[in-house]
Amino acid sequence: MDNLSQINTILVPVDYSEYSTLASRYALKIAQKANAEINFFHSFYSPAYDLIDLTGNKNTQAKLREDVTKKLMIGETENMDNFLASLSKYIKASHIPSEKINYEIRPGLAKEEIQQIASELQPDLVVMGTRGKDKKENSILGSITEIVIRKLKHPILAVPENYEFIGTENLKKIVYITDFDESDFLVIRKLMGFTDLMGLTIYCLHIGNKPDKWDKIRMDGLKEYFMKSFNTSKVDCDILTAEKNILDALNDYVKEKEINLISITSRKRNVYEKIFKPNLTKRLFYHSNIPLLVFHS
Repeated sequence: MDNLSQINTILVPVDYSEYSTLASRYALKIAQKANAEINFFHSFYSPAYDLIDLTGNKNTQAKLREDVTKKLMIGETENMDNFLASLSKYIKASHIPSEKINYEIRPGLAKEEIQQIASELQPDLVVMGTRGKDKKENSILGSITEIVIRKLKHPILAVPENYEFIGTENLKKIVYITDFDESDFLVIRKLMGFTDLMGLTIYCLHIGNKPDKWDKIRMDGLKEYFMKSFNTSKVDCDILTAEKNILDALNDYVKEKEINLISITSRKRNVYEKIFKPNLTKRLFYHSNIPLLVFHS
């Protein structure tokens, strides 16, 4: 898919928590706009896989594992049914046909099973909930979402725990953070598809320690690209100076412009960058209270 103007399949990994509910509501709104299929997914740990075969009978061990997992699956299916029931009023309000709402449950490690089902479904968008900025960075759900962001090549929308999702009222403005990388042009094409679909106003932002005339030239080039490629002048392009803290500068900008969604490109970094240049995507992931839309270059 060249852009996100055609979202046909959305994957929503859930753990039945409140932040999964928030992410699901957000995903339902997007699915409604896109007339997309939405797939809820849950993976659970089965202790059967850690059983040690003391008898040496592999057939017995396999049967035991199968029986234990089947019993656990009954409870997990009930949990999923209850979770979807809790979303019933939002599902009804979305007017999404029942045949476009699916779910799947699998035993295994969440980080591995999410990658597996994403490989099978090839979703156009993955929507996940995550813990908020006040939680430790090693929180279980937070770490899983971070791993998924790093491992998957699909666009991922991470919705923080403390985000108050209202609906279209707080889904109006998005800011794309650029570091003037050559991948910007490809990502912007995907981004514009999403903004057109959702009817969002887009802001393009660069934050530097000491922006110079070359930064302005690059930003002018991006704005011209927006205008020529997408026939739009409704893009605000700004450059901010952040001599001390890039996150503080961004937070001030988000408040001033009333931004509802932050978008950024996650790219592979060389050893030098990993050591000396902090990962902005990871910092935003743990320190932002508004959703983060991540593209991969």
